[in-house]
Amino acid sequence: MRPTSASVEWIFLATYLVLEILSAACDQASSPRRPHFALFGMLLAIAAVFISIGELIYRGKRERVVLRRRGMLWWFYHPPPPRHTPFGTLPDIYGQVAGISQCICSIVQYVYCLRHADSPFKASLLPAIFLICLVGSRLSNNRMNASFLV
Repeated sequence: MRPTSASVEWIFLATYLVLEILSAACDQASSPRRPHFALFGMLLAIAAVFISIGELIYRGKRERVVLRRRGMLWWFYHPPPPRHTPFGTLPDIYGQVAGISQCICSIVQYVYCLRHADSPFKASLLPAIFLICLVGSRLSNNRMNASFLV
């Protein structure tokens, strides 16, 4: 049985959510005396960014987007038959930026732990909170679409 595109997207989203939450938890548990938690948090944040990039690549291949130039801006657009709409939504872009910011925070925290110093900031829970809201949004959209089909 071949998985549907919706189930693959849910797998990407669930994996990304779990990695972000574990990364934030490891960042919170890390200290100069326990730098291994900072290392795990950094590795999990990097893996989460790669999962997010993988999801965008998967969706781009499925929707057959093409790289085009409009003025000075290069971006991926959907193919011409319906219209030339840009690929990706605001939540997609924000999720990628939030994941990268969590990754940067984890790397900085790991460097401070290696130097046996207190980090200037603890983990940012913003990516995990955003992903929980995104899951809720997709669940409500799926329920609304299912009710319209019945």
